[in-house]
Amino acid sequence: MYEFLKRIFFPLLKVEPTEPVPPAGHENDERVIVMRASPDYLRYRMFYWKLYCAIWCISVIAESTALLIFDIHFLWLVIPVAIVAAFKAAVLYVVSRADYEMRWYTLTDRSLLIREGVWVVREITLTFANAQNVRVTQGPLQRYFGFANVEVETAGGSQSPEKKGQQHQAVLRGLADANSVRDQILDILHHHNNAGLGDPDDHRGGSAHQDALNPELVQAIWDEARELHVAVDRSWRG
Repeated sequence: MYEFLKRIFFPLLKVEPTEPVPPAGHENDERVIVMRASPDYLRYRMFYWKLYCAIWCISVIAESTALLIFDIHFLWLVIPVAIVAAFKAAVLYVVSRADYEMRWYTLTDRSLLIREGVWVVREITLTFANAQNVRVTQGPLQRYFGFANVEVETAGGSQSPEKKGQQHQAVLRGLADANSVRDQILDILHHHNNAGLGDPDDHRGGSAHQDALNPELVQAIWDEARELHVAVDRSWRG
């Protein structure tokens, strides 16, 4: 049934259920990992769909029964309401399943790409150079279904005073191995933080600083300044 509804709704929503490609410039990274949400995340979404349908169905039955008891001629109103309710449940079913299928996470040596959404397809790309915090979150229902989320916070790039220091958040939802994903991201951040240590440019910068503090160079500058002072003083007296 889902595949049938998918062939109807996906063209209408202009949805392309294809795997995203790594961001430009990252195609040749040593680490390119494409991840999906856990099947338990789909079970979680279907739980909410069933709950919504149960509440909607009870409401429609209660209202329809009240109308029919009041007047049998209200049957012409009950039938369209039931059809709309069934159509809405079908659309919500497809969207819930599609939200699972359209959820992609791509992890590279330098960035994280998240693609999600059905009504509005969103692609979020963040570079690990700006990442600050990585944590795993898990609510009671998520714990029951056996998955967790990984949240990555990055520093905002805005220069305006009111937005300076603002943090942005990217969430990898529905991961069965959230702790492992978090550890991989932390490992990448560790390499980023250590990048540049022992860089030849740093050594050259340190050598120039030492030359500037060379005692012989300081003495030569002092002697030249003193001679210049004496020359200026003589010119004023003359």
